[in-house]
Amino acid sequence: MNKWKLLRRKLRYGFRHKLGFFQEPVVKTEQFGIRAGYRHRPENAFYDDTAQKDQHQREVYEAAAAASKEIGAKKVFDIGCGSGFKLMKFFPDTETVGFDLEPTLSFLRQTYPERQWAAADFERDTDQADIVICADVVEHIPNPDLLMQYLSRITRGKLVISTPDRYRVYGWDHSGPPRNRAHCREWSMDEFRIYVERWFNIEDHRITNFDDSTQMIIGTPRSPAGPVA
Repeated sequence: MNKWKLLRRKLRYGFRHKLGFFQEPVVKTEQFGIRAGYRHRPENAFYDDTAQKDQHQREVYEAAAAASKEIGAKKVFDIGCGSGFKLMKFFPDTETVGFDLEPTLSFLRQTYPERQWAAADFERDTDQADIVICADVVEHIPNPDLLMQYLSRITRGKLVISTPDRYRVYGWDHSGPPRNRAHCREWSMDEFRIYVERWFNIEDHRITNFDDSTQMIIGTPRSPAGPVA
């Protein structure tokens, strides 16, 4: 192989490595509902979305507001609420608690001091809510089992959870990790349904935004104790 072909190959490999390809080991068994052979990213990069309004996941919050009205919800939790804009917009007259981490938590308390904000801690039990929203958060979590167990404990009524549909983003043959370095993994619709069903009975599962490839599930907890066998 001449030196120019070798250089092009090295550059191409280096570019793909920078995007996150080939960086993580192949998982040889199913993990978190995702098929064997997928590359999970063990840690995620921090994503600051405090500047965001309702450019993304608007339809998820609309569905959550409709579910809240349907069951007469008195309290709403938003896990990983980000800027808090959508929570304020769609639940202006409902008791809400938005959960996030620093420095986002300080931003929320300064921006909306009249509302309730709390640090997200999946290992600490808290009160329950009639509606729990978790919009495009699960893909950021290194161990999403902890998140799902937490959601099953705090959901008294309905969970509204969303995440990108990997097949719509990349195609059926994508093996990870995601191009977005803030994401540890992404699920196909079939994988996500099977995964969420470990903890929740699914009432609705659909694409809410085709441009963003957002899939959403609405469900009720199977058991407060955690996933079924």
